[in-house]
Amino acid sequence: MHRLLVVPLLAFGFLVVAPCQVPKAPSARGKPVAARPAATKPAAEKSAATAPAAGSTADPAANPAVPERPARVGSVQFDGGGWPIVAEDRPATPPLAPAGETRAPGTTPTPAPPVEAAPLPAIASGMQLGSPLLDVFQATRSPAAFEALGGLVVWWRLTIYGNQGEVIGVREVTHTADCAFATRDRLEHADGRVYGRSGASVFAERQGMPWPTLADSAASELALFGLQLRLPWCFGDGASFTVLRRDTQQVGSQTLARIVLERRPPAALDIVGPEVDPAPRDRFELLYEPSGGQPRQFVHRFANSLQTRRVLLEDWQDVEGVRMPYRRVYVDEQQRPTTMFEILRIEKAHPSERDFRLH
Repeated sequence: MHRLLVVPLLAFGFLVVAPCQVPKAPSARGKPVAARPAATKPAAEKSAATAPAAGSTADPAANPAVPERPARVGSVQFDGGGWPIVAEDRPATPPLAPAGETRAPGTTPTPAPPVEAAPLPAIASGMQLGSPLLDVFQATRSPAAFEALGGLVVWWRLTIYGNQGEVIGVREVTHTADCAFATRDRLEHADGRVYGRSGASVFAERQGMPWPTLADSAASELALFGLQLRLPWCFGDGASFTVLRRDTQQVGSQTLARIVLERRPPAALDIVGPEVDPAPRDRFELLYEPSGGQPRQFVHRFANSLQTRRVLLEDWQDVEGVRMPYRRVYVDEQQRPTTMFEILRIEKAHPSERDFRLH
């Protein structure tokens, strides 16, 4: 006698019904006893198991019916052979068209060309890769190395030349500076004048007495000597200077690289956003060798007087590992010398803040 055996296959999520032979249990008297009927099954399962297939006899034992495998169980899809379809086997669907755009069926969109990012402005600190001042600071050492010098006493000699190149005046100035700060300088003249500044505070005295009428002259000289001593490391201060462009310039028979900088306006608490009518600011040009980064010339264009001063940077020497030009020669348009700043001696010092203020 044939019976239908229902085997649940949980891995594939469906039932398999297979025929099996049920032996007859002998009775105690040797007579065959009919097997007990199987447990009652649901009507839907019973009809699926006993329904004859197309083109076969109605005997379920001779041609059992096997239900079709579902194409989807939960979130898993199966192919014709009963194998699950993984994500990479699924056919790729074309991306949807953006809102407001129509696309012909069966076509894929053409990718837009990549948008090139606009080049960022040059960094004024000079030590980052791509900065125009990097070559200069590699030849002269970094601004941090100059600031590490701390206090210095510099003996300057100023020589004034006439129109024919003759010397018409010589004077010496003792300059005390704190290299760790941009505006801490003290000038002592042979006639007893003493100028000093610390930040925005400027003082002038003569023979130990305050001399307020010399304050404007003191501010100009302190700015001049402070710039000469801190050149070119002062341009690494991004809060005070900004790089406008970099190009090359033909100077005589050689081509020099040029960096154009501009002084930033001082911070003001009463100004928010860009200025409607900005005041003109000083501009500077630093010309150096393209191969080694050694500075050769410096140009200062004054915004107030509209005058231009060109300085030749010569006689470079090492001071505690930092290279400084010991001779700076101002020349006119015909390259004739007009004024020369010459460093006679440099010594280490330990000034305090009181040295740069009026006692």
